[in-house]
Amino acid sequence: MNLFSPDAQLNFEEWTHAKNYSASVAEIAKLWQTKKLGFHIEILNPKSFSCPYHKHQEEEELFIILKGSGTVRQDDEFYTVKEGDLVFFKTGVAHQFYNHTDCPMLFFALSNQANEEICTYPDSDKMLKKDGKNRVITQNGLEIDDYWRDEEDPTTKWPKHIVQDETLK
Repeated sequence: MNLFSPDAQLNFEEWTHAKNYSASVAEIAKLWQTKKLGFHIEILNPKSFSCPYHKHQEEEELFIILKGSGTVRQDDEFYTVKEGDLVFFKTGVAHQFYNHTDCPMLFFALSNQANEEICTYPDSDKMLKKDGKNRVITQNGLEIDDYWRDEEDPTTKWPKHIVQDETLK
């Protein structure tokens, strides 16, 4: 598959949550029915976050920025990424992308797929555990069913000059 070919026929599905999360994702790994790798192409819309700030216990992630630029929050440090950059998150490293620009940011995401995984969300004190069959989310030790609880406005955890101003373009 040539990602840049008009014949690639990638099926992008749009998703949004609240006002701060908005993207389109082509789930290539699901299409190819992979067993040990997860990968997708994502178009992160302007002024949007990719997902809640999180870290994995078992899964490592690699991102290739294909087009555009954005900002990464990694263990509460912030840096800009642009076309051609490789971004790697080993296990235990909290991370989140934000598209601070007025243009879409396109990236390829790749990770190993662990049957058992614990993912923690430092901004909301949540934990997601999966064991290959079940997925359980807890917050402050209590089971909840709302993945997005207390994640609606990640801008409160980011420097104002990044999320409110255009200086990083």
